[in-house]
This record gives sequence, structure tokens and C-alpha cells, in this order.
Amino acid sequence: MKRFSRIQAVAGAIAVLAVMVAPSAAQQNGVMNGASADRKEIHDYVLTTDKLTRFERAATGVQTVLKDTPGLQDQLNADAQNNAGPNTIAQSVAALDKYPQLVSIIKSNGFSTHEYIVITFVIMNVYTYIAVKKTSPNLPMPPAVSPANVTFIQSNFARVDALVQLMSQ
Repeated sequence: MKRFSRIQAVAGAIAVLAVMVAPSAAQQNGVMNGASADRKEIHDYVLTTDKLTRFERAATGVQTVLKDTPGLQDQLNADAQNNAGPNTIAQSVAALDKYPQLVSIIKSNGFSTHEYIVITFVIMNVYTYIAVKKTSPNLPMPPAVSPANVTFIQSNFARVDALVQLMSQ
């Protein structure tokens, strides 16, 4: 997933950085906005070996279709474009749902497109946090990153690193 994955990777990095800044006025007043709802969903998602294995297969299949279908990557990039900032989960799902050949691969690996987007954001957020933490050891854990998922990705770092590299092609 060439540019779409890079957009997701950048969105993940931005999300990690964004959750470290002071909460918005809406959050301070206890109002759950779209970004904080997404942050909570990303935080609460639990990675498992089974989910990672199925995600590896789905991401590999999606990457193959994108490489083998001229113009599909450009169409997906255009649909995923959000000039207002990082996409919400719902925006990313809506963009992906327009491509039945990709949805079919995702569903054949046991994910809804919603869960596929969530696990993508989880992996990218945690992976980015771990990478940044290596150079900034005092970096606090962002609210969208759960300690359990950090431990899981650290334990499976070689697999996740290969997966992130595949998705960044």
C-alpha cells in the first residue's frame, strides 16, 4: 500500500504526537469528540498473535492487489485524502469500503474494514511510539497507546517491523 500506507503511517505518527498535547476544550469539559472517541477505541483494542497473523495476510493481499491493479493506488489515495488533518476511523473506513476487491481480502481474513483500520492505527501508533522512545527514553506513553499493546509489539517487533515495511512500499 504505497501512498495510502504512508498516509496511514504519517497519520499514526501525527496521532501519537497529537495525543501528547494538552486536551482540547471539548475534552476538558468532558465532551467526547470524534478524535477522542477514536483515541479511546485505538487504546482499548487488544492485539493478539491471531490478529497479527490475520492482519499480516490481509495486508499482504491488499498490497498485492494494489501492485497488480494499475491506477487503484491513485484512486485509493484520492479517496483517503483529508486536508483537514489525520483521517478519523470512520473516514478511513469509508475510503476503503469503496474498493470491493480490497474489502474482500480484508473480510476473508476475518476483519471488518472498521477493525482493519483500527488495527492499522494501533500498530502504527504503537510502532511509532516504540521507535521514538528509543531516542527519547523519557517520552510519556500517549493516551492512544496501551501498555499491553506496547509489550505485545515489543515481543513481536521483527514481525511488526517487516509488516510496517511491507505497508510502506
